[in-house]
Amino acid sequence: MSNSKLMELTYFDPHRGVRLGAYADTIILDSSGSDNIISAIRFGGYPEMVHGMSDAIYGGASIEVIQGNTQIMLKSRPKGYRRQQSHDGPYATATLMASDDMQSADSLEDSSDPKEDSAQEKAADKPDQEKQPRKCYIFCPAGDRDRLFEELDRKTAAPLIPEFRDCVLDALIDRGELRPLKVYSIKEQLDAWVLDLLPEDKNVVGILERGLENGSISIPGSDPSQPDGFKDVRNVADYLNTFGVTVADRIRDQFQPLFDPASEPLSEEVLTVNDYIQSKAGYSLYDAQLAVAESVKRQLERKSAALIIAECGSGKTKIGSTALGALYGMWASQHRKGTEKTFSVVMSPSHVTRKWVREIGETLPDTFGCVVRSIADLNRLYAMYLEGDKSVYAVLSKEKARDGYMRYPAVTWNRRKKAFLCPDCMEPLQMEISEDGTRYMVNADQFFFQTEHKKNHKCPHCGAVLWAPVPPERKLQWVRIGGYGWIYREQVYKHMTRTKNAAVLGQLHQIRENPDVWYPVKGAYRRYPLSTYIKKKLRGKIDGFLADELHEYNNASGQGDAMAEIYGTAKQFVGMTATLINGYSSGIFHLLYRVVPGLMRKDGKSYHAPSDFDAEYGVVENTYEVTDGGYNSNRRTSKRKVKTKKLPGVSPLVFSRFLLEYTAFLSLTDMGKDLPDYEEIPIPLEIPAVVHKAYKKAEFVLQNTLKSDRKAANKLLSAYLNLLTVYPDQPYDQPDILYPLSDHKTVLLHPENTADFSTILPKEEKTLEIVRRKAAAGERVLIYTSWTRTDSQQKLMGLLTREGIRTEILTPKIPPEKREAWVEKRVKSGLQVLITNPKCVETGLDLNAFTTLIFYSMGYNLFTLRQASRRSWRINQTAPRVEVYLLYYADTMQAKAMKLMASKLAVAGIIEGTFSEEGLAAMSDVRDMTSQMAKELAQGIKDNVEDIAAAFKKMAVINPHRNRPAPAMSQSPAAVDTGLVEILPAATAAPAETSVQSADVQKKQALYEGLLQKSTEEQKKRKPKKQTEVENQLSLFGFVA
Repeated sequence: MSNSKLMELTYFDPHRGVRLGAYADTIILDSSGSDNIISAIRFGGYPEMVHGMSDAIYGGASIEVIQGNTQIMLKSRPKGYRRQQSHDGPYATATLMASDDMQSADSLEDSSDPKEDSAQEKAADKPDQEKQPRKCYIFCPAGDRDRLFEELDRKTAAPLIPEFRDCVLDALIDRGELRPLKVYSIKEQLDAWVLDLLPEDKNVVGILERGLENGSISIPGSDPSQPDGFKDVRNVADYLNTFGVTVADRIRDQFQPLFDPASEPLSEEVLTVNDYIQSKAGYSLYDAQLAVAESVKRQLERKSAALIIAECGSGKTKIGSTALGALYGMWASQHRKGTEKTFSVVMSPSHVTRKWVREIGETLPDTFGCVVRSIADLNRLYAMYLEGDKSVYAVLSKEKARDGYMRYPAVTWNRRKKAFLCPDCMEPLQMEISEDGTRYMVNADQFFFQTEHKKNHKCPHCGAVLWAPVPPERKLQWVRIGGYGWIYREQVYKHMTRTKNAAVLGQLHQIRENPDVWYPVKGAYRRYPLSTYIKKKLRGKIDGFLADELHEYNNASGQGDAMAEIYGTAKQFVGMTATLINGYSSGIFHLLYRVVPGLMRKDGKSYHAPSDFDAEYGVVENTYEVTDGGYNSNRRTSKRKVKTKKLPGVSPLVFSRFLLEYTAFLSLTDMGKDLPDYEEIPIPLEIPAVVHKAYKKAEFVLQNTLKSDRKAANKLLSAYLNLLTVYPDQPYDQPDILYPLSDHKTVLLHPENTADFSTILPKEEKTLEIVRRKAAAGERVLIYTSWTRTDSQQKLMGLLTREGIRTEILTPKIPPEKREAWVEKRVKSGLQVLITNPKCVETGLDLNAFTTLIFYSMGYNLFTLRQASRRSWRINQTAPRVEVYLLYYADTMQAKAMKLMASKLAVAGIIEGTFSEEGLAAMSDVRDMTSQMAKELAQGIKDNVEDIAAAFKKMAVINPHRNRPAPAMSQSPAAVDTGLVEILPAATAAPAETSVQSADVQKKQALYEGLLQKSTEEQKKRKPKKQTEVENQLSLFGFVA
């Protein structure tokens, strides 16, 4: 063919009388056989013609290509192409490229399309055809063998390195397994190849094996006379310790940071904000904090979004506001407008909104923050901003941001059909139940509508929403009980046996006796969502948006939607969290689509198909059912998917593909020398003999049930886990365990009362011992009790009060926004011991006054454990040491839970950069804590960690070189790190080698050491720039307190 002009394409269907025409500039053909098969083609023309031609080629039609006097008939592969079409004015273009063959028929099994079930079963019926040779297509620049080898490496799983290039390519070409295709193109200079691969890539592996045998290829560094560096490598931890520096250097070469604190100074804007903080609050930000603020500022200059993943207590609030303030300060100086005021929004949990207002006042000059609780508050604040000359931050709680209408079930009961009906189509509504391992649909009962969830949100028949706003003035057939949910008046008696809560039972009796009385619904007044109002009224007027505790907006929830609405209106976005991922890939899917939708679409992940994201970046467990065919059946076996379950686990590719470009990471160990010592100390205790005997009896019954009656075991699992965990702490007044498969109340186990409220058990004795010792030294103690069904809090309160120790209980009834002030008030009045549930202080609270923490009991939530245990280990902690005591009874479920937590905490250490063999071993176990505990009950504990105390000892941070805290007064930035250094007696008692993190602290700190001092010196060397100031007007960063 001549390449002088476009090639004319023609398609004609004589049966339908359809003729299509288009023009191609690139055609790639596979002419290995008697036919010319299209491998790739790009053509253009009118949109209707292009779309029709694309469909014809994709469907397997033959087309005719004409150029000059040359005419050739081309054939295509039915449904064997990847298609891309685009519109440009009145014309359209289409590109079709041959798809690679799938590796095996197993890939069909993951399809959820019921239409493909038959294909799956056919593939399962022919096990000898599961692994077939496959054909792959490679496109690369003309004559570029390096790029050809790179593409070959992507197609095969065989281990290839650049040194193997010539040997592998020449062998494949000589054997005809890598064949060139014919390329006809007017302007593209490219080569096209087709690669034939045997099952499991055996042909490529064979070339490598023969090459290594005859010496034509060799692995670099494999000279027998030279050491290979693997002599002392016995596991992954040894490998990382040996080659970690080399791996890190290669990573740094591939990923260049926006800001390198070792070689670059801080910007003037960040230094100016830091000077203001020093003058206002009496202290300077740490070098590591300033480095992150500088990085975030530079990221916001490049793109409109940045994330800060920083450990609890590392100062995320000040870092985020500093970066945003510095960015606007830079813009103000560039625009030369004097005071460049801005209006920004902060969204945070309700109990830290006032803290945000305080932090903003201490961080940014000529700026103030205000808590916004309603649309009226927002309008007043924005009017003040327009009339004033200062920047403003509107601080919203995440609860108020999406606080809209209260809704009730709008379904109606039909006596004849014995079902609840959709209010629009009047069709009966059904729910799915599972019994004896079989799932089937039945008419929904009122318990299905007790709370709103995704299964009862819409009608499956017509799509109508089944929930409506509550009219406060009208009597409804549904009554709401706070903390319980909605109940249907006519069937209130069915709820009597579903709860043991005395308050709820009292209200149920009242409704049953007076079914026609109007019961007002507390809080049932109409609200317009604050986030939606901002989206509609302030679009384009929000300069910055800071989202605190970003991980709480990661689901398809109302609060997540509120965050997305405000994010869409803001010019700049900073998200902050300590734990972005909750352990499941599904937990970050919606958040990524809200923050980086472009990257998600580029990666081919649809918003409506989160399962695709989970399959690639998460851990998905598919359960298949294989059935043998009958004796005379033509079908040998059949295989079908019966269950899909998501397990904890997220691929590291999530960070490299979606987060690395947008995220700055910071840990407390980056400020290592300024931190107090931190150690978690597990204390095993011996359970009394009489209690131990009763405990073993209950455990024996459970194990027999799990092994002999699986149907009952599934329903008993939660009750037994709770009993075996709680019974050692309270061996009395425990409820009976009923057999779940019996219609009668058959008691399976009656827990024996082996003590009472007045009995002092070993845990109470150890707690009193620790509290006495710490109180005598003038320290305060924080005691955590995780189980709400026990009387541990009241029991400890009574024992400590009789000892003359001032004790208080922080209950969930205290509103979250008032807890910080509640604790501060009691500490000032002489509080010595605080007792609370870890959930009450999980986020936002700084409890620096309590330097000793005691976990009297623990739940199964690792996130809660980590958050609560570090409430007082912060960068502003002035005490030399923080100790966390973990109390548990040996040879009980508590010991097994402690051992599992030790291994999981070691995994968390790996993610944060601390490697240990225990953590690497536990990485392979991706089940959640409850599933693991059930497994341990039936089979016994699997010791990923041999010694609990040794495991926690390795995770301690012993810091003998910590600087004594400087007095809270204004200092010059250069004098921040010149305080007196004292070797702490508590630190010298512990050998340095016992802590993995202690050895890593100095390495991390060296990166940031002296950053502020060097930047200040650089600033002094610069010549001051002359600026024209408008009279009676202050620039954003020229304000002096």
